[in-house]
Amino acid sequence: MQYTYTTKKLPKSQLEINVTVLHDELAPFLKKAAEEISQQTKIEGFRPGKVPYEVLKQRIGEVKIYEEAAMMAVEKSYIEIGTKEKFEPLGSPKIDLEKLAPGNDLIYKATVDLIPEVRVGDFKAIKIKEKLINITKEQIDKVVDEVREMRATEVLDKKAVEMGDKVELDFEVLRDKVPIDGGSQKKYPLVIGTGQFIPGFEENLVGLKTEEEKEFELTFPEKYHNKNLAGKPATFKVKILAVYKRTLPEANDDFAKSLGQDTMDKLKASIEHNLEHEEHHKEEERIEIEMLEKIIDKSTFEEIPDVLVTAETNKMIQEMEANILREGMKFEDYLKHLGKTRDQLKLDFVPQAIKRVKSALLIRSIFLSEKMEIPEHEVDVELESLTHAYQTYPEMIKNIQTPQYREYVRNMVGNHKVMNLLKAACIERTNPEHKC
Repeated sequence: MQYTYTTKKLPKSQLEINVTVLHDELAPFLKKAAEEISQQTKIEGFRPGKVPYEVLKQRIGEVKIYEEAAMMAVEKSYIEIGTKEKFEPLGSPKIDLEKLAPGNDLIYKATVDLIPEVRVGDFKAIKIKEKLINITKEQIDKVVDEVREMRATEVLDKKAVEMGDKVELDFEVLRDKVPIDGGSQKKYPLVIGTGQFIPGFEENLVGLKTEEEKEFELTFPEKYHNKNLAGKPATFKVKILAVYKRTLPEANDDFAKSLGQDTMDKLKASIEHNLEHEEHHKEEERIEIEMLEKIIDKSTFEEIPDVLVTAETNKMIQEMEANILREGMKFEDYLKHLGKTRDQLKLDFVPQAIKRVKSALLIRSIFLSEKMEIPEHEVDVELESLTHAYQTYPEMIKNIQTPQYREYVRNMVGNHKVMNLLKAACIERTNPEHKC
């Protein structure tokens, strides 16, 4: 197939390819296009796929045949050019047919987003010291108290509200005598003293009895998450529906046994072990973020295509929405709570999305430059582990068995290999017997 082409680099890692396909080169594509169209076009006296070119041209018009042939020629020539030029596209190109007419050469323009080139900085020169993890008695006692709180017994009481009591209440928040969006709740459960509300709210409930009402003024904190309310005064109307006296279990061996441990000492040892594991996990996350940020600062990147940033911001929105739904909230209500639209939230995510895209490009570049490989058995091991973990979820198992999910796991294994390489080079370990 003969054609000529020129390439031109555009901003944000785009490439423009201008291609001219000689008219004579279109002949086999015109023949194939006519055959395919005739398969779908019923013409009396001819079998499907056997309609002569001239008859088909008269019936549907030659332009339609040329359009079909052009797309075939574009696909073949674009793939060949990509192989010659060795560019790495992000998805399909945007095709503009600039000249398409019977008897003429085909001229088209392809605009494609490319994977940006990365020049990886000297990551071996980066050193990050691991923070020493030391679980304190106060941390262990705090967990014990939290579990005691979860296992508290609650008894309906007619007494006045005290700190530590649980109440059920109706409340409404008003600004300038107008109720705010999402500012009212019915039968809301609240343990007094837990600090769920802004300072002063829970204190104003102390001393109230069942069926009593109260109206009071409070000012939202200057750093309140809803900027429309931050630093603003508001009126709160509350009504106590029920008061519950809460009794916490004693922190003794019986309490430990109720949690599957023989003694309080063993319970505390188990809590300490779990806290250490959790802190190690947090420390690994901190190290990875700091390490990648420092390597990114030492590296150079071609301009990031908008398509990558858009895809990453959409992914971040989806992740947040899933988390909000898991907590039993509606995402639209959460947006109202923030005082933002979905598009405004996306805009807020752009700087972080760019960091995430750069991290992914960096990891990919290191994987290729270090000539890493992912043996199929390593992918199989991960898939078997996931299959076992989700064995009671048939839909998830079905998803795990797809080629797309296998590719996802392959990428995950590759990322893990790169991160292990970077951590081995960059981290000064402090915690004894710590394993990544």
